[in-house]
Amino acid sequence: MSTIQTSSDSFGVKRILQISGPVFISLMAQNIIGITDTAFMAHLGEVELGGAGMATLVYFCIYTLGHSLGTGTQIIVARRYGAGQHDGIGRVLSQSFIMLVVSAVILALLGGWIAAPLFDAILSSKALSAVATEYMDIRVWGYLFAFISVVFRAFYLGIARTKVLTYNAFVMAIINIFLDYALIFGHFGLPAMGVRGAALASVIAEAGSLLFYLTYTKYKVDKPTYGMTFKAMRVIDLTLMRTTLRLSVYLMLQALISLSVWTVFFILIEKLGERAMAIASIVRSFYILIHVSTSAYGTSVSTAVSSLIGANQSERIHKSLRTVAGVSLMTTVSICAIIMMFPEQFLRIFTDDARLISETIPSLWVICIAMTISSVGNIYFIAVSATGATSKALSIEMATIIGYLIYSLIVTLWAQAPVHICYTVEIFYYALVGWLSYRFISTEKWRDAKWSQLT
Repeated sequence: MSTIQTSSDSFGVKRILQISGPVFISLMAQNIIGITDTAFMAHLGEVELGGAGMATLVYFCIYTLGHSLGTGTQIIVARRYGAGQHDGIGRVLSQSFIMLVVSAVILALLGGWIAAPLFDAILSSKALSAVATEYMDIRVWGYLFAFISVVFRAFYLGIARTKVLTYNAFVMAIINIFLDYALIFGHFGLPAMGVRGAALASVIAEAGSLLFYLTYTKYKVDKPTYGMTFKAMRVIDLTLMRTTLRLSVYLMLQALISLSVWTVFFILIEKLGERAMAIASIVRSFYILIHVSTSAYGTSVSTAVSSLIGANQSERIHKSLRTVAGVSLMTTVSICAIIMMFPEQFLRIFTDDARLISETIPSLWVICIAMTISSVGNIYFIAVSATGATSKALSIEMATIIGYLIYSLIVTLWAQAPVHICYTVEIFYYALVGWLSYRFISTEKWRDAKWSQLT
């Protein structure tokens, strides 16, 4: 039975890149899907762009519930992997599978039911509300496939076997981009469905993603080694379910609150007009694209910290975090530099409107500054949860979100500031999150048993 490396460089730059590199590529491929969706919607019109963008935000607010349960599962898998308890991983996955399938069915049904009244309530533009509802009515069925895929993602991240995520992302991207083009505009004999076509393309792509995971796992994974046998996985372990939920519930609340408040930010932007909403939707694509590197390195943080604790090598956590933060910073600065050297060329992917391009560039500068701060701050924030102190991560998130909301209300409703001024709220958010997280990790308060949801 193999165990994690114990040499001093097991989580050095090379190992970090081995884990994060494939995740980076997979997330980049996934975000190409988002950029393609945004570009296609922009060519349909500013209302379609803003409406579909708002629906996508709501979709991912709900998706965070499943994703957070997957993150909790990943932490437990990595802890068992680091401790050499490989044959206990299958049971962890099976309990998560049960919880995620039940959640997916409930959320898909609930999401379709509340879409119309929700968008009518939060959006002042009836045109935007109609488009958002049209998109969401189809998009919610993606939960059935996406939530199950979360289990596989947690497994491969937990055992640091991340190349499969790259393969999966490319499969998903190819399916989504092809069907986007075909179903939105009506090519290759398929009907022109507009916004509904974009939603359907995403659902089919998520189904293709799940099919890939199932096929790859069947033929490429030594299932008995990881306890992934029918005998081991058929048992319903309520104790393990409670442990997973206890760890994940804070992650769920943290992610749900964070994304919900981000959605509120865009609702406030919408009050400034459809042009402001169009600018914000385009900038959001760059925000997510630049954030890919930090997210990728964040997965290596979760795996590294959990594995080192599981292997009783927690004294090496600080060095690993400094290394990851340094690599993350350099990567983000490089991406931002490329974008800001050619801002107009990048923006022409979304629109040919010279005025819209000109009004969007200042917001790009603000987002690049925010993402540079995030590249370090978010690494330490992820590390807080990776130690098992998910309740502390939630308290950090809550403290920061209160300030974020107050700041957002001031710059939008009171000052009615330009979009780029409104986006400075992201600089405030990541600076405060990073500082609070660094203090918690550097003082080693996570060692206190009261913070751990794994004890």
